[in-house]
Amino acid sequence: MKILKKIIFYFLILSSLAYLVRYILHEGIRKNKAGLFDKFNVVFHQKNNHQVIFVGSSRAECHFNPAIFDSITGLDSYNIGVSGSNNSFTYGLLKSYLSERKAPKMAIMNIDYHFSNESSDTIYEFPRFFPYLDNEILFNELAKRDKRFYAFKYIPFYSLPFLGEKYLNCAARGYTNKQSSYDLNCYKGFQFIHPIEYKIIDKKDTVSYAAILLKENADYLDSIITICKNSKIDLYFVISPAHTIVSSRIKNLDEHLNKFKAIATKSAIPFFDYTNDTICKEDDLFADLYHMKKSGADLFTAKFSGDFKKLYQTK
Repeated sequence: MKILKKIIFYFLILSSLAYLVRYILHEGIRKNKAGLFDKFNVVFHQKNNHQVIFVGSSRAECHFNPAIFDSITGLDSYNIGVSGSNNSFTYGLLKSYLSERKAPKMAIMNIDYHFSNESSDTIYEFPRFFPYLDNEILFNELAKRDKRFYAFKYIPFYSLPFLGEKYLNCAARGYTNKQSSYDLNCYKGFQFIHPIEYKIIDKKDTVSYAAILLKENADYLDSIITICKNSKIDLYFVISPAHTIVSSRIKNLDEHLNKFKAIATKSAIPFFDYTNDTICKEDDLFADLYHMKKSGADLFTAKFSGDFKKLYQTK
């Protein structure tokens, strides 16, 4: 009996310490005033209202610069694009964002036609969401795709091993109010590609394939359209530039793009297609085949903002 009491006692001590350590780490991460976690604070915890939001994957996150968009259109925008997002997670992210505030007037969604054949069975860099699982909608959407999130939320012994050096550093920066070079690359959710991640464009990798749109991705795209309609948000679709090699690989490019355009037409969603824009041919504007450098993103944002303003003013 004494041994059992000791085991229970030490287990309670260790459990308390585990909860305390997790709280300290999560609180430090949430204290960041710049970079990705400042963005997550805005999206999942704060009540900031924005007229326009940019949604989608890393191509939304690093291609739409609110500083330029706002200066040209006179609107107030915020970029809630998150790297690794597909239509499933974009839908969950949008639901989480809308749960915290008044709905924006407009949402601009980047369409990743070249990833439409990939399912949503993985969550990219999932530990970054641990400090924000108190947002019930975010938690439920993540748990739908990965049942481990029930353990991540309630059992610190399970989640702590995933919070390695990267997240320890983030927590330390939060408490000390210091910023990393990556943090400095972020403004209103726009996160441009760090120069140390620039890659040489491989022009030999031109294996062609027939693109498809998985039913799962089409269904979630419909769900995004529905949530915007129900929230009285004007939705816009944009295909931002990818290097010309990306589109040249797709044997059924026109047919594939027409699938997205048909969805947009059915729901009266304006569609901006920059697949063949001159930017796509400029190697110096790309960090890799799918993502532009800041110089490319700024050039594209200015071009898109002008096109958007013309359309917006006529509505």
